[in-house]
Amino acid sequence: MDGLCEKLIANYEINASNVRKTKGYYVMSDANANTYSLRKTSDSDERIALRLLLQEHLVNNGFVDIEKIYKTKTGELFASLGEQKYILCDNIVGRESDFNEPGELTKILTKLALFHYKTEGLSEVCEQFYAKDLTQSLSKMRTELAMLRKKVVASKSLSNFDILFLKNYEHYEKNIHMSSELLKSAKYSEKLKDAFSKNSFCHNMLKKESLVIKDGEVFIAMLSGAYVDHFSADIALVINKYMKYVTQRQVGIVELIDKYCDCAKTEVDGDDLKIILARLLMPGAFLEAAREYYSKKRSWAPSALISEIEHEINSKAQAFEYIEPLMRICGLD
Repeated sequence: MDGLCEKLIANYEINASNVRKTKGYYVMSDANANTYSLRKTSDSDERIALRLLLQEHLVNNGFVDIEKIYKTKTGELFASLGEQKYILCDNIVGRESDFNEPGELTKILTKLALFHYKTEGLSEVCEQFYAKDLTQSLSKMRTELAMLRKKVVASKSLSNFDILFLKNYEHYEKNIHMSSELLKSAKYSEKLKDAFSKNSFCHNMLKKESLVIKDGEVFIAMLSGAYVDHFSADIALVINKYMKYVTQRQVGIVELIDKYCDCAKTEVDGDDLKIILARLLMPGAFLEAAREYYSKKRSWAPSALISEIEHEINSKAQAFEYIEPLMRICGLD
């Protein structure tokens, strides 16, 4: 154990052994063979406090398959050295989830449905942890894309990236329009207000490493990005991950959503489906790649950035085929 780790562990009620450093953080165990990780965090005090409140609320409601964090001996939210904060949390010994395996995908959706339900009713949630309205985000995306297009058209010469951007601009602008219309038709604002009234949380950072498989069960880690939001935020994330990681898709999009619906404690109706679809049609990585390129005022594009945007364009083309049944259900033939 190095000096830094020793100083930090002294803040906690833990008799640490087998301490090792891996991937930039410390892993250790105690006399009862419980394992922990001690890691840096850039989360605000308010965010850490919310995470503790949320985990306590979940555990009290019988939802224990989560990565927990621990207060110091003196009841502080974190330990610190200088300006740097450190948190002690569970080190869940398992493996990253596999979106390719249908049975595991079902377990993920089942656990998410229960997570959304069990988070309801948490009090003392600050307004900063309420999700932003999607309609406002879409409006900003449309404006940003239009400004980027205007900038490209006005340039004297076009790079390979410029050509790709202009070629696909209309497609993504159309997707933004469809998303906006879907949200309007689904009365999205009312759905969001309902989520706010219940203080129903979404994870919002779902990825392989935040869904850990231990003893055949799904454990949810990385709760530092949770926000009060409509459950579609997490469902759209799972669908996007499934489309990203799986080439031979054995589970259709309607069946995938049905797996969530089977376990959801609230009814999932046609308007909810429209909101899920609206999220799936958003520009995502295309806009991020364009933002990165044009913010640096480049006259050429690195091959990695070209590959990134080409991959996003091709992926979206394949995604349209996958989400087509949902589009038909939502009246977009």
